[in-house]
Amino acid sequence: MRDELQLRGTRLSRRGLLKVLAMSAGASLVAACTSSSSSGGGTSASTPASAPPAGGAATAAPAVQSTGTATTVVWFAARDTTGYTPQQVDAFNKANKSIQIDYQEQGATTQDLHDKFVTVAGAKDSSVDIISMDVPYVPEFAAAGWTISVDEILPKDEQAKFSQGTLNGATYQGKLGGVPWFNNGPGLYYRKDLFAAKGLQPPKTYDDLLKAATTLQTADIVGFAMQLPQNEGGIINWMEYLWGYGGDLVDDKLNVLVDQGTAGVEGMQKIVDFVYKDKIIPEAALQFKLGADVMNLFRGGKAAMIRLWFSNVGDLYKDDSTIKTEQWDVAPLPSKDGAKPGPGCLGDWNLGVSKFSTKQKEALEAVRILTSFEFQRARFLDGGFLPSRQAVFDDPDIQKKYPYSKAAQASFENLKPRPVTPFYPDISANAIQPAFGQAMAKQITAQDSIKQMADKMRQILKSG
Repeated sequence: MRDELQLRGTRLSRRGLLKVLAMSAGASLVAACTSSSSSGGGTSASTPASAPPAGGAATAAPAVQSTGTATTVVWFAARDTTGYTPQQVDAFNKANKSIQIDYQEQGATTQDLHDKFVTVAGAKDSSVDIISMDVPYVPEFAAAGWTISVDEILPKDEQAKFSQGTLNGATYQGKLGGVPWFNNGPGLYYRKDLFAAKGLQPPKTYDDLLKAATTLQTADIVGFAMQLPQNEGGIINWMEYLWGYGGDLVDDKLNVLVDQGTAGVEGMQKIVDFVYKDKIIPEAALQFKLGADVMNLFRGGKAAMIRLWFSNVGDLYKDDSTIKTEQWDVAPLPSKDGAKPGPGCLGDWNLGVSKFSTKQKEALEAVRILTSFEFQRARFLDGGFLPSRQAVFDDPDIQKKYPYSKAAQASFENLKPRPVTPFYPDISANAIQPAFGQAMAKQITAQDSIKQMADKMRQILKSG
């Protein structure tokens, strides 16, 4: 997941889906006609390179044969704050004469992307061809009939080259709803220079984290930071503690588990205590809506540790980063007992094709190229985006430039997806987020928060 996903999706029961379609059909389609192209307001690429995806892009020739006139496909994407994706689109367009991509970033957050596509797809509008999808979008859009299967461009032998977790997150009812574009998961970024000065090791348990943060924080440096707003960014951080204490939201049959046992309450209380009792997380974290808010604290030398996505690591390689390469490192997330790393949330992104596109053949071919080894290698090497194809990690240039890459690859073994169900957006927006927000604002206790959350989840799943 990149940054936050303040999901407010409508649950997709048959009744709810008809309601969405009816509402969306009458909505304005200005978003589908407004081209933001490559002017997403992002900064320059994460790691300055001589040319955007140089060799890789040029070697990926499209299978669609040129007829002399290029077919343009429209790509609805979330904002890339690194500014790298527009560069890769330019490389694609220069290398391919049959297909051209009209790249359109939708708003400032991924929620904007979600809402724009819901409006367009709900009206069966054909003006969008390719859609970027975070993990929860795949089952939501597939269940609504808004995207098509992409199995034809990713046969079994090709699927075997991808991380299994990314394929699981892109699969709904046995079919691939999207091709894994880049992988993402969280790590514990830490100031290894500060740790070395105090003789500390990267924390393996939540208690170790508390001890290190307390030891290292000063009037100018916070001990620890992560996103804790009432949106998907905050929910994911709490969910990792829920998993870390051995709990879960639901089981495979969507039976609610979050209030079974003590894991839900313990995970919530631990984070609340980190903010208000232990005071190692600044209260400002409740307003950190974007991953960049956390990264800017760390790269500015104002945090000893942060929990953040690996996809944000490119900001640390920019010239204006206060801390330099030799001063930081990334470790696996801590857990309750430290026996194994804490589970992180699967946050990869996928590329899918709209059911209502009149250019599905060309859109599928563009997706195939954009998710190829060459493009994923270039995207990692020049932009810092972790690949979903395992072989990219073995590239010597990757390992030389990004020493942390092998640790990142290993951490992906512990990634867990949010519930793969079209009901998740409704569950998140209307059950989990309000209860989490009230707990973090100390308006209700952790125990009451979990009870409220579980009751609402059961109500949503029953009515769906």
